[in-house]
Amino acid sequence: MSDDEGEVYAYSDDEGSDVDYAYGSDEDQDEQDHEIVNSYYEGEEFMQQNQLPEALEKMERVVGVAAERGGDDLRWCFKGLECIVMLLFKLGEHEKMLAAYERLLSYTSAVTRNESTDAINSVLDTISGATGSIVAQTYAKTLASTEGNERLHFTTMIRQAKAYLAQGDLKEVGRVIERLHQLCRNPDGSDDESKATYLMEVYALEISYCTHTCDMARMKEILPRTLKLNAAVSDPRIMGIIREEGGKLHMRQCQWSDAYSEFNEGFRAYQEAGNSRAKQCLKYAALSNILANSSINPFAATEAKVYQDDREVMAMMELRIAYDANDLPRFERTLEHKPNHILDDSFMAVYIEELRRRMREQVLLSITQPYSKMTLAHVAKELRLSREEIESLLVDLILDKRIKGQIDQIGGFVLLRPEGRSSSGKHAALARWADALQAGTGSGKCDEGDDGWAH
Repeated sequence: MSDDEGEVYAYSDDEGSDVDYAYGSDEDQDEQDHEIVNSYYEGEEFMQQNQLPEALEKMERVVGVAAERGGDDLRWCFKGLECIVMLLFKLGEHEKMLAAYERLLSYTSAVTRNESTDAINSVLDTISGATGSIVAQTYAKTLASTEGNERLHFTTMIRQAKAYLAQGDLKEVGRVIERLHQLCRNPDGSDDESKATYLMEVYALEISYCTHTCDMARMKEILPRTLKLNAAVSDPRIMGIIREEGGKLHMRQCQWSDAYSEFNEGFRAYQEAGNSRAKQCLKYAALSNILANSSINPFAATEAKVYQDDREVMAMMELRIAYDANDLPRFERTLEHKPNHILDDSFMAVYIEELRRRMREQVLLSITQPYSKMTLAHVAKELRLSREEIESLLVDLILDKRIKGQIDQIGGFVLLRPEGRSSSGKHAALARWADALQAGTGSGKCDEGDDGWAH
């Protein structure tokens, strides 16, 4: 008999029966237990030190010993294989990695459902930034293995679609979304509202897909459905995505107030879920708030005060302060300051010119408040714009009824009708002069100061 099996001695008991006693086997088992545990933790230490070949050698030893012993030790085999899969991926050994992953999936019955779910998610996290066939093959093996676990199978498909979306493979994203919808439909093809949580996740994914494909018609169709399901599902992780994308849709339609409401709700949902997108959504809420010419301060909320020391959020606060103070130079400095990363955001960049225009309108409204007439040249100088740009701003303000007045392009001035002012004295005379001018009987003259304003 080998040393590993220990020595066996035979004795007879009082009734004459033979009894075998083995010595040494317990010690050998303890030694193997120590070998498995020690090799695993040594391998983990090598992984932390980025010594991948050494870590791989240790984990292979864990799997070899644990698989040979079987029984409860298969849990160690599973844990070791999980590490081996990730190590092989990092070493670029993709074929070996897939073989090890397939073996890992075959041991899921040896561990709890939570342990198998965590291991699968760890592997999918590891390959999340990869490109090429390795991603498709890994997901294919995962989906084949998880068909008996509805929740894990569903979340794996969601992750697969997101991976394709990150790679820009929109055709595959559309294919996976259709399969997801099939899982959430009644036999008659309608949505199975008993699967409201699943439906919300699918719609959140589809909204992101519509954003990438610029399919605004489909997004308009989806958003009301999500609001209908919102009463049944209050998962902030899902609602954050839906609200943010809804805000972006309203922005594209220049519905600034609705966009602000959506971004604000998205920010709150992300904040509740602990999602880092909360900061970005707060910035978008501030942007849409200014465009909406709203008097609401988006930074006054308790949730927003968490970000009061964040540089990018502080930059948006600075924009708001400059806007409220009609401080155009400060506004421009804040926009152009590179560390603020305002112009680096591809979404915000689309609306920067609109934002600038809104700020200029605000300043123009402020400086025209005390006057009844002003020369276009002087206003252009004040705002550092061309006369044509000033005329365009004034036309918009007049058409929006935010200013009541008339532009004299030949004379080069704008005549303003004072609102809420006394009709006596100078203001009454100016009003009569304005009426005469419009009737074509006035002289078109008005006393001006050296600064180009009529007081």
